[in-house]
Formats: sequence, structure tokens, C-alpha cells
Amino acid sequence: MTAIPQPRKQPRQARSRHAVAAILEAAARILAGDGYAAFNTNRVAELSGVGIGSLYQYFPNKQAVLAALHRRHGEETLAALDDALARSAGRPPREQLAAMVAAALELHRRELGLHRVLEREWPIYDEPPASNPIDAALHARIAAWLAEAGGDPARAALLLRMADSLVHGLLLDADPQAEALEQAITDALAGYLALPAYHHT
Repeated sequence: MTAIPQPRKQPRQARSRHAVAAILEAAARILAGDGYAAFNTNRVAELSGVGIGSLYQYFPNKQAVLAALHRRHGEETLAALDDALARSAGRPPREQLAAMVAAALELHRRELGLHRVLEREWPIYDEPPASNPIDAALHARIAAWLAEAGGDPARAALLLRMADSLVHGLLLDADPQAEALEQAITDALAGYLALPAYHHT
């Protein structure tokens, strides 16, 4: 199994966290705009405004930056899921599911070029679910939602894998703005969960 590159150290102070955030944002912009071929630590340092020596304090190489972008995406996915569940609280389960799907699609649409690189060219740097705390948190959220909706929490793992495959597979290949995309993914996941249909307004 491919070893996932790790950062040299974790930022502790606000200034350090700001520097790491700037590095990751610059890396995302380069990958989204120009692809992996144009991606190197010198260019990331220049675009981020962080000195190359400071960059190397946190990331030993560009692969470690890629791995950190995968982790950042996991954190953003969890936050988007929590927000969707909070905003759709009290609504029928299928509508809650649609809200989660919409949130996932919107998150990916914001950095579509970046996700094409991460998912198509460097998926090996996405930490495996068994050792990934973000995956564990996502699983816990979905299992709790299923239990509250009267479903089977044991379906959480497969539901997450299905959602991941559908969002990445359809969004990265199709028209990312297609309105039918949200409906198609929601219907597929709702079918697996045997959720009743609802009338769209």
C-alpha cells in the first residue's frame, strides 16, 4: 500500500495556521488552473506569499501538499454535511438526503478542476477509511441520521461509498451545472434506502 505523505509538523499558532492555509489555497489554485504538470513547491511558495523555507517547515515535498489537500477536502465535506443536516432538520428523510446531496455537489463545483486532479490523478493520497478520522466522523453522522430517520445505521458505510462514487463519477464527467444531477443522485441513494418519494415544488 502506498504510504501517505505526512506534514513535517502541525501549525500551532494563528500565524502558522494562516501560512498553511495560504499554502493549500495556492496549491489548489495551481492544480485547478494548470494541472499537476505545473505544480511544484517553488510555484506554491511564490503564489502563497510564504517563503520556500517556511513551506518546507510544514511539507517535505509536493506530495505532502497533495495529501493535505485530500484531508482538507474531507474536513470541508464534513462541515457541509453538518450544515445540510442542520438546515434540513425536521424535514422528511428524502428531503434531508437531497439537502446533503446538494451540499456535496456545491462543494465540488467550487473547485471542480482541483477535484479532477485529486480524484483522477492522485487518489492514492486519500487516507483509507479504516485509518481516517474524517471518514469515521462522516460515518457516525450518517449512521445517526439513518437511526433518527427510522432506517438501518448499518447501511451508513455503503451509502457513503455510493454517494462518493456517484458525486465524483457523475460530476467530474458530466455538465457540472446540470440540474438533473442532484435529482439523479438523490433518487439513486433514496432507492437504496427505500425512502418514499415526495412531490417537488
